[in-house]
Amino acid sequence: MYKGEKDMALPSFIGPRWVEIDLDAVKFNVAQIKKLLSPETKLMAVVKADGYGFGAVEVSKAALEAGADMLGVTTIDEGLELREMEVEAPILVFTPFMPEEKDVFINYNFTATVGSYAAAETLLKENLEHSLKVHIKVNTGMNRLGMEPKEAVEFVSRVYGNPFIEVEGIYTHFAVTPRKNRNFVEKQFKTFMEVVSSLEDKGYSIPIKHVCSSAALLDMPHMHMDMVRVGTLIYGQYPFGYEKIIPLKDPWKVKAKIIHVKKVFPGEKIGYGGDFTVKKAVRIGIIPVGYADSFGTAPEMNPKNFLDLLKMIIKKIFAYFGIRAGMPLVKLADLPLRVLGRIGMQFTAVELPDENADVGSIVSVFIRRTNSSSRLPRVYISEKRVIGIRVPWGKRSCIQRQGEYS
Repeated sequence: MYKGEKDMALPSFIGPRWVEIDLDAVKFNVAQIKKLLSPETKLMAVVKADGYGFGAVEVSKAALEAGADMLGVTTIDEGLELREMEVEAPILVFTPFMPEEKDVFINYNFTATVGSYAAAETLLKENLEHSLKVHIKVNTGMNRLGMEPKEAVEFVSRVYGNPFIEVEGIYTHFAVTPRKNRNFVEKQFKTFMEVVSSLEDKGYSIPIKHVCSSAALLDMPHMHMDMVRVGTLIYGQYPFGYEKIIPLKDPWKVKAKIIHVKKVFPGEKIGYGGDFTVKKAVRIGIIPVGYADSFGTAPEMNPKNFLDLLKMIIKKIFAYFGIRAGMPLVKLADLPLRVLGRIGMQFTAVELPDENADVGSIVSVFIRRTNSSSRLPRVYISEKRVIGIRVPWGKRSCIQRQGEYS
């Protein structure tokens, strides 16, 4: 609730569940990241996939205010959203440029990725009337997108000095984190640097060379080059297995109100399928979140070895008996609440600890950020005040409130 001269509630139109996003935490994280970089190294804030679920527009503005130099998105529609909301910073689109998109790139001042020689050939045939900035993506071992090294050198040789094609940058994408396979990362970097050296030997200077994402930024300072591309760290998380060498703040909290409370007695069942039978009297609360909001869901990955397979089997056995491994899905203050029965599409039952938890009590809910449903309203906070709200039907509102929020 709000704390000030009097208690204030969030606007009723957001409903009984929402995501709180602390933009001051985003700014703090950007400032911490910049401490790891030399003054000459630019910082690209990666805001793809709706800013990892946080809201690309709001995160972009916060990151830029804190010192980010450029933004990275995957598709032009993600870039268009930023431009429509008056974000004027340079934007690199990671998806390789398609000829039919040239007017959009030029009119909205997007920087294009040229990721194949076929696309490069098509670009050379286009009758461009205005300059188009491009970054060349080089395939150094991930084998997903990017020109082959020799193709990249040939393309630059053909367009260097072209008044309508400005080769502003060149980059590659590491297939693994350095902690997982440092030798392979070094091999990819060596291949990339051979391309850069070949270009420089021919007298071609490309201003922005970049290879590092969050993991490589932490492990490979000699690879920072002219710019780093950072997503995970900005959002308050470390890559798996990494030590916390800089402090980060978590900007993300999913909250929900308990909307119904009742007692269930021994022998009675809870939820779909009647899978869960109560053994002793229990007080339950219903929260308005479910698998449609990505609550209780996780990416399903194929096991890489026998140990992975064993872990998956054990997890499934636990789930069969109603035991969910990992961090608690629901908390009341700092107290974990047990989920009872199946998670429904939009409703879930939890066990309440005592009579203090009642209808209207607010719980914290664990939902993976990038999986989180866009139907969950986003509430943006700065200096402990709500400064904006984005609701599911796409509306954004900037609001001013008196009092502090907690």
